[in-house]
Amino acid sequence: MKFNTFFLLIAFLLSASYLSAQTSLSYDELMSTLKDKESTLIVYTVQVGAYKIPKNPKKGHYDGVENLFSRKYDDRFNRFFSGLFNSISEAVQYRDKLRQSGYSDAFVLGLDGGFDRILIELD
Repeated sequence: MKFNTFFLLIAFLLSASYLSAQTSLSYDELMSTLKDKESTLIVYTVQVGAYKIPKNPKKGHYDGVENLFSRKYDDRFNRFFSGLFNSISEAVQYRDKLRQSGYSDAFVLGLDGGFDRILIELD
């Protein structure tokens, strides 16, 4: 079994167990969950870029990208994400939409509380 396929299966199983509790969560509620370092709920997002600090993308590079947010990590990268989703399938659909819009390197991540633990990476 391929590595990515394995993680996709695990993500599906994990998201299925939370499905009923997550379906009503809004973007703001999911962001609050990510900010809670104690949360173990997996939230899916799409990474659209990563830049060494202090270099950041040129102004306007992400114009039109919905729900854009960034996070500075210990490795000195400022990672840019778009969207927060309850399920991996929603995130994959959004990733595909972003790729069609010109963000060809976009990929799906599964994060839990504190943004610090990247649990799932799906190209």
